Amino acid sequence: MGFFKKDEIQEKQVQVIKENKPETKEVEKHIFRRKNLTLFDVETIQYVIDSFPSMSIEIQSGLNNLAEILEKTIDHIEDKSSEIIKKNRDFKLSKAHRDTSIAIYDVVQNIDEYVNWMKDEYEKNLNKDEVKLNKVKENTEDEFQKKNLEEEIQAINNEIIGEELEIHKDFSLKEPKALKIDNNLVMVEDWNDLLVKTAEVLTKKYRKNKYSNNVVSEIKPIEKKSTQNSFRDTVIEMLTEYKINLDDFKVIIK
Repeated sequence: MGFFKKDEIQEKQVQVIKENKPETKEVEKHIFRRKNLTLFDVETIQYVIDSFPSMSIEIQSGLNNLAEILEKTIDHIEDKSSEIIKKNRDFKLSKAHRDTSIAIYDVVQNIDEYVNWMKDEYEKNLNKDEVKLNKVKENTEDEFQKKNLEEEIQAINNEIIGEELEIHKDFSLKEPKALKIDNNLVMVEDWNDLLVKTAEVLTKKYRKNKYSNNVVSEIKPIEKKSTQNSFRDTVIEMLTEYKINLDDFKVIIK
């Protein structure tokens, strides 16, 4: 009998060892999972905000709902804690409840901070998108204005068909129809109007030339006395003051 009892004891000991090993591993695994549990990876959420902004709003809403539920949980625990004090005077259990409430409140604050961070990142992206949109809009407007300007110049070019003469040529008995300098083409009525329009173009678009280091090539105008050449010489004086080559200024003749 004693022999069998001994075997029975050994068998029971083996059974205990077999049952405890998996339990120990399971407990260790559970502890490991709790230590490494991460719900809100910043890089992942940042990617969602950048790539899927509408879903980041949903996440913010979900977190706000979670925070609200946790606030209700705190209220519920506090009620139970007060009830325990009143009924059972169990201050130890009441303290455990209150410590839990404080821990949950820390979680609520973390959620609030996290949601605020998400909002800031979302608004930053909105501002970036708005800047990009404004830039595209400005570029589109610039292109539109440039196109309109080119069309206007082309229309004037089509309308103004005549002989072009550099300003240093002889204009005796000739009347101007337009002046041309670089891409600026301006219609004029007569020589007086040409002087006025030339002064306007120079002051508006070539003001900086006066103080530049531009080197102007020396070209002597054709010397021939005439009323028209007197106007021409006045234009040449203005062009010299603004350091513009005489070859670059042309008059279209009627």
